[in-house]
Order: sequence, then C-alpha cells, then structure tokens
Amino acid sequence: MKIWLRDNRCGLILLLLAATLLLPFLGMCPLIDPDEPVYGETAREMLAAGDWLSPRIYGDFWYDKPPLFYWLEMISYSLFGISDYTSRLPSALLAMATVLYVYHQGKHIFTKEIAFYGSLVLLTSLGFIYIGKAAVTDMTLMLTLTVAMLSLYRKQYYIAYAFCGLALLAKGPIGYGFPALIMLCYIILCRHWQLLRTMKIPQGIALAFLVGLPWYILMYHAHGADFLDTFIGYHNITRFTAPEHPGQNRWYFFIPVLFAFMLPWSAAIVPAIHRMWKERTPHTDALRFCLIWAAFIFLFFSISQTQLVTYIAPMFPPTALIIGWYAHSCKTTGRRPILWIGTLVVLGCIFVGTNAIPLNDGAEVFKPVILWLSVLFAVVSFIPAWFLYSGRWRNALITIATAMLLFSASAFAVFLPTLAEQLSSREIAIALTRVYDNTTPLYVDKFLRPGLAFYSGIYGTEWNTLTHPDQPDGKACYLISKQTFKKLADLHPDLKDYPILAETEGQLIIATP
Repeated sequence: MKIWLRDNRCGLILLLLAATLLLPFLGMCPLIDPDEPVYGETAREMLAAGDWLSPRIYGDFWYDKPPLFYWLEMISYSLFGISDYTSRLPSALLAMATVLYVYHQGKHIFTKEIAFYGSLVLLTSLGFIYIGKAAVTDMTLMLTLTVAMLSLYRKQYYIAYAFCGLALLAKGPIGYGFPALIMLCYIILCRHWQLLRTMKIPQGIALAFLVGLPWYILMYHAHGADFLDTFIGYHNITRFTAPEHPGQNRWYFFIPVLFAFMLPWSAAIVPAIHRMWKERTPHTDALRFCLIWAAFIFLFFSISQTQLVTYIAPMFPPTALIIGWYAHSCKTTGRRPILWIGTLVVLGCIFVGTNAIPLNDGAEVFKPVILWLSVLFAVVSFIPAWFLYSGRWRNALITIATAMLLFSASAFAVFLPTLAEQLSSREIAIALTRVYDNTTPLYVDKFLRPGLAFYSGIYGTEWNTLTHPDQPDGKACYLISKQTFKKLADLHPDLKDYPILAETEGQLIIATP
C-alpha cells in the first residue's frame, strides 16, 4: 500500500485538489441567467416527458445542442433530485475526469512531473474552474475532445474515435471535425505522413459514427427537415458565418478572454511559447502537437462570426500542458524565468489599479467583489513572482493552489450568493407564483424566461423588451429586469404608472393599469 501511495501520490493530490475545488458550493448560488437555466430547464422537461431523444423547452422541441449534457443532467436529476447542485454536478465530475486524464496521458507523452504541473495549471485556471462549476455544455466538449486528441497522439485509436463520436453528441459537427482537422494540421506541419497509413481511418470513421450518428438519424426520423434546418443550418452554419450578436464579434475578441481564463498562469503563456520555439527538447514534437491543437481552436473561433467567451475552452488542456512543460523546464535548468516574473508583476499592478476605475450606478453592487478579486489576484501575482525569483518552485505552486481554493470558496459560497438577485431570476420566479393567477397573459423578458420556467414551471410569452409593452384587451403582466425597465420608462414615461406586483433587487413584475 505504501508503495502504491508513493507511486500515485501526484494523481491522488490532483484528485483531492480537484474534488476540493470543484464539488463544494455548487448549489449555493441559483442558476445564472440565461445559459444555466436553459440547459437545466431542457433536461427537466425531457425528464418530465420521459423523452431521452428530443431536447425541448417551454413545451416545444428545440434543436440548439446535441443531447449529451442533457442526458448527464437527467441522470443527475434522476439520482439526486432537481436542484441547482445537481444541475452543475455533471460539469464538475467531467472537469475532474479531464484533469485526471490529462495527467494520465501526460505522464506518457511527457514525464510524470510535467504531467503534474500541466494538470495543476489546468485545474487552477480561472476559466476551467468557472466552466467546471457551471451548468453549461462546454465541459462535455472539453473532456471528449481532450480524450480524443491525447489518445490520437498516443496512437490509442479506438479510444480516440469513440470519443470523437461522443464529441459529436456533445457539441455537434465540430466535435467530430476538430480532431480530424487538428490531426491533419499536425501531420502536414510536422510532416508525419506515415500516420495517414497507421491511423485506422476507415475503422475510426465507422466507430465514431456508430457512437455519435444514431441520435442524429433518430432525430431526423422524428422531426424531419426542421431538425436539419435549425440544428445544422442555423446553429452550426449560420452562427459561424453571421454574428448572433452583431457588433460583438472582433478578430481579437479571444485574446483578452484567453489571458483572463488562464489566470493566474496567463503570464507564462508567451514565455512558454517563446522557449519551446527556440529550444529543441525530447518533448518538442509533443509541444508542437499541443500548440497546433490550441492554436487551431483559437483561430477557428476568432474567425467565427458568433463569439462567446466559453468557445475556446477546449484549448485549455493543451495550453496548460505547454505551461506545465515550461515551468518544469525553468525549474530543472535553474534559470530565472524573468519574462514570466516581470509579467506577473505587471499583472499584479494592473489588478491593484482596477479599483481606481469608476463604476456607473448600476455596477456599484459589484464593487466589493471587484475589490476582493483584485486583491486576491494581485497577491497571487506578486507572491509567486517572488518565489519564482528566489527559485522556490514548490512555494510558488502551493501559493497559487491555495489562492485558487480561496477564490473558488469565496466566489461560489459568498459573492455569487450575495449577487443572486442580480444574476438569477429565481427569486422573482418564486414571487411570481405568489401574485400570478395563471390566467392573465404573461410577457417575459427573453433573458429571464429560462430561469422563470426552471424555478416556477411558468413559461409566459417571450417579449421583445425593445418595444413598448402591448396592451391587449383586459389585463396583462410583464416580467422584466429593473435595468431594462428604467431604459424603457425613459422612452415611454407612461410605464411609470404601471402597478408593480412584485420586485426583487434585480427584476420586477408589472401589470397594465
């Protein structure tokens, strides 16, 4: 037993740290509008209908995402009941599996110590913690794509192709296309032409389709052209070629997103790539593979016309492995990572300076959170910088891990719950059940509608809040955020005469006079 514990201590440390970071406090904050309630409500309605095939919301079928994450949420609901915690539990477990798989494969691709460093970087990154504790679909793609890519590199082809099929169920065609295109880029750029003969491509395509294609066939059989036109036509092709939110797509959009999501390790990204570009090591080929993997995802979504911050999540594992290799390289060579240290100091100063930025009236509620986070990340910049300068690598790692544990606990147990009424529609949904007669026409802000459905079971009718509320014959109710109401009332002063039936800190329910 002692020998086993000694040989597996790094993996056990990662498992313990992952469980401590990801599992506690999942239910302390209600589902955050609008994305988390969308997925929670879809899984809830599928389970209530006893339908494991067709995603549905507001009582209607919808074709936004494949079903893998919904299935996981449905299993969680079936085992432990429907709650905020069980909505997020699948993501947390998938995140733990991702970290452990990166470590397991990283030991063989690099070394045990590099694999440990890379897995630790991944686990303690801001974006990974956020996605790993959120009821969104991104962690399903991250795990399936990570398993597929690392297995492909290690020539474990049947595992890789099976997970390509699961990625097809996690995110759609890109789940299958990404591994193929990334491997093709790797083969071309690194001139590994012989892989084309050994990758078992015909068997792999068959296996991937055997895993991932039946759901698509059954959906087409059940829903016909509506499914293909909406899922493939709109959600995959149109959203790539045309912006879902015009004016928000920029070629540089994901540069700050990457640096923010890789905190507190962001300062090592450029130095790591610079060193791997200059030096040839026994790990050069693996590093190039990781760089091609990360760069492909980054560039693909940078040219996409629809851009959301979580899209680049699948590049976190290869980026973390590159940083892990760089940290190990600096430690073993004994050279001070001056560029890394200098960037940490600059980032620390920027974090301190964020408190000088004036906030508008609507954002004042976030001031304590900004103060705490800026201080925490300043500390996690300055102190590790000093330890790295002094050559005390273990102290630097312990400081970062401890700080991110503190961040996770404070963010999910303290700050998000205190901001719940600003971020979630749970309380206004509960208030609606007290004042609503279930017969009066109800119009709901699109942003708040998923949370209203999840927490009250009331759907209402989607209301375009850019327009004045309709006033049909008789009475009508409207559920709206206070911020939107204020903007509308400035344009339509008569709205100030609408009686308020209920309100929370962030939303209100009004009725026609």
